[in-house]
Amino acid sequence: MKTILPPDSLLAFEALARLGSFTAAAAERGCAKSHISQLIRELEQELATVLVLRSTRRMTLTESGQKLLPHAVALRELLGQVRLDIEDTQQGLDGDLWISTTPSLSQYAVGPLMAELARLHPGLRIRVDSNNRLISPGADGVDFCIRVGRVGDERLVAKTLGYAHDKLYASPRYLASAPPLTHPDQLLQHTTLINDDYQHSRAWRLLNGEQELTAPLQPILCSDTNPTLAVSAICGYGIALLPQFVGQTYCELGLLEPLLPEWHANPTPVYLVYPFRASVPRKYRVFIDFIVEALRERLAPG
Repeated sequence: MKTILPPDSLLAFEALARLGSFTAAAAERGCAKSHISQLIRELEQELATVLVLRSTRRMTLTESGQKLLPHAVALRELLGQVRLDIEDTQQGLDGDLWISTTPSLSQYAVGPLMAELARLHPGLRIRVDSNNRLISPGADGVDFCIRVGRVGDERLVAKTLGYAHDKLYASPRYLASAPPLTHPDQLLQHTTLINDDYQHSRAWRLLNGEQELTAPLQPILCSDTNPTLAVSAICGYGIALLPQFVGQTYCELGLLEPLLPEWHANPTPVYLVYPFRASVPRKYRVFIDFIVEALRERLAPG
């Protein structure tokens, strides 16, 4: 005898006992009456006992059937609760939400936005990780990644949120004693703060409509994070080429000023990345709608 009874047979038995007829049980289970009879026969064969006494007028349970019934009822209730629990997961706005993104986006955009989302939906427990390396959403436990420049895996869903435009910024303290700056050609006369992308070329490639030029630099600091460059610029140590969402944050606080605003580096796409899912829980749908709209307001269009 097998150790596990067929769930379909147990559910058919429970429906038959509860509804009192093969016809009603078949209607509830969405099958033919003959299939209910077959399932009951198979269950009786499996248990080597008679469970149901059939007559032309009524159906009754044997002693074995009476003992089996509570277990069949428990199975139906358990499966019903499973459905409710899963539907609650699909529809409820609570639980964990894990986001991975770059340090700059985390600090200046995604972090504050996730705090706002958590305020709107207190049941969410949101974690934001900062990382420049590619994290695999799903496989690493991360629900969503917000990536700059590349997706890294064509099997993932990648929704374009906008473009990061790097522009020039400096502090009022630096500009008070610095030479005039009316064209990128004059950047060689200024102290500059660069990220790793420019440490070998020591030059910024800048665009202005159809114009394009490479501006040689005299950098005094190189860093792999935009927050480091931004704070150094605020302290008056030079000009930094920063994503607009970073520079604008400090401009609004009066700590930085935009320079040569018509010039910018090559725009870099920003993606929302996540595994394909045929059915998406409501908390994911709410997050996607929220972050897409919010970040598209902070990033440049294509």
